[in-house]
Amino acid sequence: MTEISDYKAGLLQSAQGKEEDISSGAERLRELATSHDRIKNLIARLSDPDAEAEDLVNALNDLKIISNFSKLLSKYSAEVTNALRGLMNSENPEVRRQALSYLALTGDGVAFEHLRDELEASPPEAEKSVPTSQAIAMLSVHEKGIDKKLLLNVVQNPPDNASLVEAVRHLPADAETTDALVALLEDAKKPIAARALVPDLVNKVDPGAFARIARRILEEEGSDSEIAPYLARGAARFQPEQATDDVDALIGMIETMVDEGSQSFKKAADLVKRSKATDLDH
Repeated sequence: MTEISDYKAGLLQSAQGKEEDISSGAERLRELATSHDRIKNLIARLSDPDAEAEDLVNALNDLKIISNFSKLLSKYSAEVTNALRGLMNSENPEVRRQALSYLALTGDGVAFEHLRDELEASPPEAEKSVPTSQAIAMLSVHEKGIDKKLLLNVVQNPPDNASLVEAVRHLPADAETTDALVALLEDAKKPIAARALVPDLVNKVDPGAFARIARRILEEEGSDSEIAPYLARGAARFQPEQATDDVDALIGMIETMVDEGSQSFKKAADLVKRSKATDLDH
């Protein structure tokens, strides 16, 4: 009994210690956020060329947290920006990532230009400030942060799967990008996370073309394939005014393949059925 009691007491003491640590940390951040001197000291830490990477990461974490509620921090935006620009080429990858991420969120043009230049130059991933996937995500926080041609180039020549997925996620679908998106959708060797994003994109530009492509893929890969549910969901989004022979043929094919399809495909096919019924009601 004594051992059990001691164990429970130890757990309680540990929990209380963690609560005290959390409370102490919150109070420290509150004091930082409300003190001119402490904010100046934080900026000095970020600007110190001899600072250890661990201290810089801790300082960046503090900056990120207090930026959400500090009323004083905006008074030092220029100083913070200059300090973080100095960290864009840090030898430590986490320092670079956090500095560029913060600058991107504030819409810093220098950071955007730095990231775009790296995407255009396409150096090896190991030589970039941040991985391509992260650079795309950072640039995409701003409406005009990343050029469509850069995204298209990544889709056609992805350095890795994560970059491909991120590029497709932000690539607008139009006449210039449809061919690349279709090629991706048709390539069964590409990651499903990227292919799954394509049906809705192509469907918006050319419903008839999507219907033809979806039928061909279903014929080749089957209704139990990973991509099949996403094709069916794309079909469920057809509008009544988009009805063509190709669209009708795809819907008919989906209906005939339900029994042999995966559970996910069956659920998606049910969406197609309900969408069709709604269209008939109207």
